[in-house]
Amino acid sequence: MTQTMTREELCEQLAVAERGALIEIAEACLAAATLEVVRGPEVGTVATQVREPVAGTRFLLTDVLVTSAEVILDGTPGWAMRMGADPEAALAQAVCEAELQRDGAYAERLRRLCTDVATTTRMERAAEWERLTATVVEFEEIP
Repeated sequence: MTQTMTREELCEQLAVAERGALIEIAEACLAAATLEVVRGPEVGTVATQVREPVAGTRFLLTDVLVTSAEVILDGTPGWAMRMGADPEAALAQAVCEAELQRDGAYAERLRRLCTDVATTTRMERAAEWERLTATVVEFEEIP
């Protein structure tokens, strides 16, 4: 049984999807749709906040370089933010996000791409945890 992803989850997967796949699908979407670029690709930084796991205190860790874009595809808004300086991929991601929101002709292909990206990410993380398991230090509690 396939679980339906939320808009946030779809955007998360699009943000880490391979740029070539995004650009290819975005170009296909644009062949049959009208695009209005609301905010062209902009490269900037975003402050990264993390939570210290023991005390639960939040603090700013670093600034991350990102590229964002905003479009309207046949009346449906799309938005994107990708790590790094990649204006073309950010614009393609925004187009793909709008295509998903309007449930256009390429929406199912994009959902499959997002599912594949999520599966690959999950497998890579599991493999990394497996590799790190040998380095875990366990302490005994003294009663």
